[in-house]
Amino acid sequence: MGIGHSAFGRLCLGALLWCVAGGALGATTLYKWVDADGVTHYSDTPEPGATRVKIAAAQTYKSTPTQATSARQPPKRSATTVGYTRLEITNPTDGAVLWNTGGRIDVGAELDPGLADGHQLWFLVDGKSQQGSPGGTTSIEVPRGSHTLAASVTDADGNELITSAPISFVVRQNSAVAHPPEGPALQKPKP
Repeated sequence: MGIGHSAFGRLCLGALLWCVAGGALGATTLYKWVDADGVTHYSDTPEPGATRVKIAAAQTYKSTPTQATSARQPPKRSATTVGYTRLEITNPTDGAVLWNTGGRIDVGAELDPGLADGHQLWFLVDGKSQQGSPGGTTSIEVPRGSHTLAASVTDADGNELITSAPISFVVRQNSAVAHPPEGPALQKPKP
C-alpha cells in the first residue's frame, strides 16, 4: 500500500508518521521507495527496492498528578480546648419586627464562658459575616425586609469554635407621609 505526493497523500503520510512515531502501530521502522512514475511511497512493510527509514522513539512526558481542590473548604474545627457551652442571640429576639431603624440595628449575643483571648465574635446576617464586639451590642447595617441572624466564634486561625442557632427578624420602614392630592376634581364644593 502506498501514499503519494497529493495534498491528501501528504496528510495521510503525516498521520502515518505520527502514529508510527508514537508507537500506535507498534513499529519504529518505515520503508520508503519511489515507483516507476516517480511518486515516493512510505509503508510499514518492506516493498521491493525500498530503503529502511529509522524513526526515533517518540519523546514522552508524564505529569505529576495534582489534587483537586474544592472552591470553598469547610471551616476546620479548632484543636483549642476552650469549652464554649452556649452562644445565643439576645438582641433582637426571634420573630421581632423592627420599625424605622434608619438602616442599622443593634445586635447582641451571650457566650458561656466569656470570649477567650485571640478569639473573635462574628454576626452572620443573611450569611454575611460582620465582626462583633464582645460583651456588648454591635451596631450593624441591615436594610428593610426579612433577615436571618446567627453568631459565631472563631479562633485566631479562623477556625469555627461554636455557632448559635439562627433567628429571624423583619425590618420595616414607614413610607414618607404623602400630601393629599389636590386639583379641581378634588376640591370641596362651595356652599
